[in-house]
Amino acid sequence: MIKILFLDESGDHNLTAIDLQHPIFVLGGIIADENYAFGEMTEKLNRFKEEIFGTRNITLHTADFTRQKNGFERMKEKDFCEKFYSRLNQLISELDIKIICCAIKKEQHMERYGMEALDPYHLSLNVLVERFCFELEESSSNGKIIAEARDDAVLDRQLDLAWLNLKISGTHFK
Repeated sequence: MIKILFLDESGDHNLTAIDLQHPIFVLGGIIADENYAFGEMTEKLNRFKEEIFGTRNITLHTADFTRQKNGFERMKEKDFCEKFYSRLNQLISELDIKIICCAIKKEQHMERYGMEALDPYHLSLNVLVERFCFELEESSSNGKIIAEARDDAVLDRQLDLAWLNLKISGTHFK
């Protein structure tokens, strides 16, 4: 059996200019069996999109539905917004997945570690990869990790280096 860890981030990983409106960085993921993820889970997600938006061709991106853009303009309507969140919560509770995340309070992280503070994305990535390894070990499974593109060549290159470091050195525990 193969399990997949899908990763996505929320927030800014910058430690030099911390935005007090968004002081937390979160890297989250879901773990699912590969066949389930690309089969039943995808079909349930597509049915949800069709029910709510009338199309499968929409990306569920938190920034878009909180900013009410890129297909989420109806989120301004109270009834639509309530239906969306109610059905989304129902969908998540029905899916056969494990949700894992790592949240970093950037100011406290800098206060504690100063110049030694690790980049929040890289620190979170280490934590989630460790948890995924524990899950694979517990279920005697192999795994794949799928991370989102970060829409920035420099950030994508830094992420590639972080992945290479993980492959070579592992995490603190795995």
